[in-house]
Amino acid sequence: MNKKTFLVAGLALLHLLTSCALPQGLLPPTPGYPPQTPKVETLPSATSTAAPTNPPLPATATATAALPTQTTLPTETPLLSPTLSPTPIDFPTIAFKTNANCRLGPSTNYNQVTNFITNRSTIAEGRNRDSSWLWVKSQIQNCWVNASTIKDPIDFSFLPEIPFMPLPEAPSRLTVAELICTGRISIILRWPNVTGETGYRIYRNGIQLAESKAETTEYIDYPPLASQYFYEIESFNNVGVSVRYGQYVQGCQK
Repeated sequence: MNKKTFLVAGLALLHLLTSCALPQGLLPPTPGYPPQTPKVETLPSATSTAAPTNPPLPATATATAALPTQTTLPTETPLLSPTLSPTPIDFPTIAFKTNANCRLGPSTNYNQVTNFITNRSTIAEGRNRDSSWLWVKSQIQNCWVNASTIKDPIDFSFLPEIPFMPLPEAPSRLTVAELICTGRISIILRWPNVTGETGYRIYRNGIQLAESKAETTEYIDYPPLASQYFYEIESFNNVGVSVRYGQYVQGCQK
């Protein structure tokens, strides 16, 4: 088949297809021409609307579990024990079988306040530790009497123990610092200072020679001629005197 015959056949076929009104898209490609790409009709697409963004939900407050409040249990109020009133004391009435001195403390070294005569009565309101002295009423003030001076004594241990002022300390020694036998006889006496005193009293052969002030620790005596002397010293304060301390001293007479 030559080119002329091929061309005529092609034209006849084209005419046939055209007369059949086939859609353009179904026509077979013409030989020698590039195939036509059918136009695809693009339908107008609706403008895509962005989906509305949901507004952010408000932040949910994180629920914190509340700790249970500790309930304070009511404190029990302790019941107060009733204060027991001391048993009232029936202070005894005492009578004296002999005259009795009433003093500032339970000892004969205490100063005297007053005295009770035989058969006089009063009320005992206290005692010392061993009940050997009783603290009794008087018209001046309460004072101390020796229990041995009362009639028909009983056991006074039920009476309260009463405190009392202490006596001053007693000097522990008395020494001769100097003895002069030529001319006028003189003796210098010395002693240690003590506590609680307001002064000292010096005695020779039982007779008081002098009363010195507190802090004094020396005394000069001018005794008569003798072979020996007995000196004593005691301290005192406003309630009484201490125990005396005695010392024999050699005299100037041979």
